[in-house]
Amino acid sequence: MGEKYDVGILGVWYGCNYGSIATYYSLYCTVRDMGKSVLMIHRPWIEPFNEAEMEKRHSLKFARKHYDISKAYHVDEIAVLNQQCDTFLLGSDQIWKYGVTKVFGHGYFLDFVQEDKNKVAYATSFGAERFLAPWDYAWKALACMRRMNYISVREEVNVNMCLKQFGVEAVHTLDPILLSDAERLAELAKESAREQKKGYIASYVLDPTPEKTEALLWLAKKLGKDIVVMLDGWPHLFKKNKEKMGLPEYTVSNLTVNDWIFYIQNSDFVMTDSFHGTCVALLFGKQFYAIANYQRGKDRFESLAADFELAGNYVRSPKEIMQRDLPEHLDYDKINAILEEKRRYSLAWLQKAICEPEPNHSVVVKEEKLYPLRMAKSILRYYNVIKK
Repeated sequence: MGEKYDVGILGVWYGCNYGSIATYYSLYCTVRDMGKSVLMIHRPWIEPFNEAEMEKRHSLKFARKHYDISKAYHVDEIAVLNQQCDTFLLGSDQIWKYGVTKVFGHGYFLDFVQEDKNKVAYATSFGAERFLAPWDYAWKALACMRRMNYISVREEVNVNMCLKQFGVEAVHTLDPILLSDAERLAELAKESAREQKKGYIASYVLDPTPEKTEALLWLAKKLGKDIVVMLDGWPHLFKKNKEKMGLPEYTVSNLTVNDWIFYIQNSDFVMTDSFHGTCVALLFGKQFYAIANYQRGKDRFESLAADFELAGNYVRSPKEIMQRDLPEHLDYDKINAILEEKRRYSLAWLQKAICEPEPNHSVVVKEEKLYPLRMAKSILRYYNVIKK
């Protein structure tokens, strides 16, 4: 067996989404700063995938530069990692959303982890206010969650959901990208070879629509600014998204996560339909508009807007941008004070879970027999909707 590690981190850090890359980097650095050795656990798999092709991704090139990485294990073999890691830490992103997590079996519910190991979920997301999955999958997920030692979730709405649907105690913590200060991301931006531009709006749009393009052009005219358009980091989506955005002269290509951070850091204004794009704008003290992304989950935007009192900068539709006056300049003294308080709480929670776990600490709440019944009723309601 290989080298021993204090913590093994699981999540979608190997994906090409810039926000995912940055948020797992921040989580890795945070745990490392606690004095822990970290192994990034590669993609659990059921169906074989082309590892050679994956290695060509900009995300894997970044990861190989910064992390120690396990091999990619089949879900029937991944339990060997119990011999390498003392704590298993689930990262953020929507890895508890059925459409995402099902391809990993129940690996992202830590079904393979031994009872004597510390099992922690940090700011993990369901991507919705309920957990909707087929009966057999949902029941095993419930059993796995009730084996965990510590759980925190990224969206406030899921704290109550965990209690009502799973019978487990969860707390609300910051997305890992907000655990780091701007300087950590700025260090990555320094590695970008992109040319410095002045006086521009950084537009990071994951799901282009004509309405978003119209709102961006309106905003550029209103502010008298140039535009830099950044699209989803998945290479196979770039051509289609570029056509949908309809602004080829402003669209930058072949971005790394370093470039993505660079363009946001040096912008005058940010417009995005990305949760992590919004977080990075906050870290760098930018004026911005965040557009709810219903396709990828609006709850995380609303949770962030509520946490930092950003009602004037959050819109449910791009059309709202053109119907409003420009937002007042954000009071970053106030925002940073809120961030610092929430960061202290989140770091203290993670420190406790990782460095000072109580022996046999459980997330299961009292009256535990009541909650599987509620879960069953919830799943039945889901099936009735599907049948209709």
